[in-house]
Amino acid sequence: MKTRCCCSKRYLLVFSILLVSVGSIFMSVSLSSCSSPSVKNQLLLCADSLMETYPDSALSILESITYPQKMPRADRALYALLLTQARHKNYIALEDDSLIKTAVDYYGDKKKSLRAAKAHYYWGAIYSEKGYASFAVEEYLTAIRLMPVRNEFLAMIYDNLAECYEEDRLYNVAIENYRAAYQILKGKDEQTYPMRGIARVFLLQNEKDSALYYYQQALDCALADQDSSLIGALYHDLAMVYSEKKDYIQADKFVSKAILLQGQDAINTCLSKAQIMLNLNKLDSASYFFSKNMDELDIYGKAVCYDGMYQIAKRKGEWKTATENMDAYKILYDSMQIMTDNEELNRLMDKHQLEEHKRLLSEHTRTLIFSLITAFSSLMIICVFCFMWNDRKRKKHYIALQHELTQKRVDTMLLKEEELSESNKEHIDKKRSELTEQQIQLCISVLKTTDCYDQLEALERATPKQLLVMRSLRKEIRSDISNAFVDVMMNLKERYPALTGDDVFFCVLSLLCCSKTVVMELMDATSDALKTRKNRIKNKMDAQIFERVFGVDNQ
Repeated sequence: MKTRCCCSKRYLLVFSILLVSVGSIFMSVSLSSCSSPSVKNQLLLCADSLMETYPDSALSILESITYPQKMPRADRALYALLLTQARHKNYIALEDDSLIKTAVDYYGDKKKSLRAAKAHYYWGAIYSEKGYASFAVEEYLTAIRLMPVRNEFLAMIYDNLAECYEEDRLYNVAIENYRAAYQILKGKDEQTYPMRGIARVFLLQNEKDSALYYYQQALDCALADQDSSLIGALYHDLAMVYSEKKDYIQADKFVSKAILLQGQDAINTCLSKAQIMLNLNKLDSASYFFSKNMDELDIYGKAVCYDGMYQIAKRKGEWKTATENMDAYKILYDSMQIMTDNEELNRLMDKHQLEEHKRLLSEHTRTLIFSLITAFSSLMIICVFCFMWNDRKRKKHYIALQHELTQKRVDTMLLKEEELSESNKEHIDKKRSELTEQQIQLCISVLKTTDCYDQLEALERATPKQLLVMRSLRKEIRSDISNAFVDVMMNLKERYPALTGDDVFFCVLSLLCCSKTVVMELMDATSDALKTRKNRIKNKMDAQIFERVFGVDNQ
């Protein structure tokens, strides 16, 4: 009755998983026809939520998505990551890394995030499956660096990293990583796996007592968790340790327990049992276990069986049977040697291709960097050239203006001499007005070539608070304006001696069309004071000149 109830529950669980898969597929097909990008997002999130508990359902959902290449870049990256993860969890060989590289390129290797860590972990898993331990180690280390939290996934990365170091015979480093995984999983059901790894590395180092201790600790944890498959595997492991210690009676005790627990899955365990029986000189039992599952073994297992049966026949004195088994063993050994050579050749070729790809990528990166440096240097040279050319042009313009100003001074002096000799005052006044106007324009042009003009514009735009900050520049600005308008100021002073220095400077600021605020700031005067000064100036100069100087202000 209890067995029937358990079966019913199992069927119910399988039926519910099938319903989820079919429902997800139907949802994908029906909603993807609407071409809504948010629907695909929901499917990805649904697959992500099912990944740990029902990876087969997650795989069904992901494989039902049509045209993933049309997804937005973020969704496409998540799709690539989840599909690789689902295939890995469903024990589907990961032969190509082009899919996971989409996720790796998107999530990068700079900012910590769980998805970035997973992308690099599964890239490392692909390398590991292909036998490229060094490349796998590099990606696992990147995944560890990118992990934002210490959880079971980080422990899994450490565990896989330890296996890579174990394959490279870096046993001390492997144990360190197994211990790191154990520290994260300590007190949890999964703690048995890193403990088993530590025991295996100690056994590889021929430290049998340490291996026996850790295998026993792992077995105690598995017994507490009632994990029958893991208990059977650990019984087998303990049998191997005792066999290495040549305690074949204890080895037989544990291997027998393993066979009872593993049942039909005990193919390799039966092979170990046969070896132990052979060492105990129980030849009939050894012969039985060697031949029991021979058809289900791979080429390596069959070779061990034929070698073992050769040893049995040799001890029994059955030379014909021994010869037949040795011949079968040699045929298998030759085939194994060819396979090993081919695998090594393929591994070397793949490694060469990877190294060549990395070399080309490195050359491309160097070329790109060199191109960028060249382009930047060229741009800098062009900028410097443009700056120098513009500066030279500005200086030439400034010199030309100075020459014109000098010429106007000469013209003014000649006009004074002409004024003494000629009686046509109207003609002289007209000529003087023209010279004055030309001087004013030239002085304005000279000022525009200096930094003072930019400072004046900044004063025009400044807020009251900024005006307070710029008040320290007042003396410098006044000096620059006076130097630029020295000819205009001298002419005004000569023609109207009653004008003071501040009066003349006020006239220059008016000619520059400075705002009332700027004039008040540069002259350090109030609005009423400026009005009074303007009235005084009006009484000191001709109406025509006054109109020219303050005409803009009057408007």
